[in-house]
Amino acid sequence: MFFKRCCFFLPLNVGCMIIGGIFIIFHVGELITHTNDTIFIREVSNKSWSPVVMSPVLVFGTLSSILLVYAAAKRKRGFVLLWLVVYVIILFLYFILAIVALVKVKPPPIILTVQVVIIVGLVYSLMIVHAFFKYLGSVEYDDSI
Repeated sequence: MFFKRCCFFLPLNVGCMIIGGIFIIFHVGELITHTNDTIFIREVSNKSWSPVVMSPVLVFGTLSSILLVYAAAKRKRGFVLLWLVVYVIILFLYFILAIVALVKVKPPPIILTVQVVIIVGLVYSLMIVHAFFKYLGSVEYDDSI
């Protein structure tokens, strides 16, 4: 297994709880502060398709991150898998939206930088959570603890 710890010093379950908390804050913050103009859909928020794309991303991202925090605390492998599936889809959507924004809108460099940081952070988070998922599959543990 490539990752045995998160950020080289945290246990994987604690890292997954932190990752879940960060994404809860990110998605709720996007939902509250940028209702019509999110980081990945700038300059096109008046289009009819933008809420159709971003609303499910933000809602499912928030709910699955809440379940990831629960799964990391209780060592529930199924909820970790749910987070992985949801966030692979979100990563794909973010990547496509970033490319479309780059080609069509030409975002300012700061927005482009934020998008790249979010995508790279999401890839790293997926690798950590996947390592935790594999760990839960390979370890037998006592549920009574």
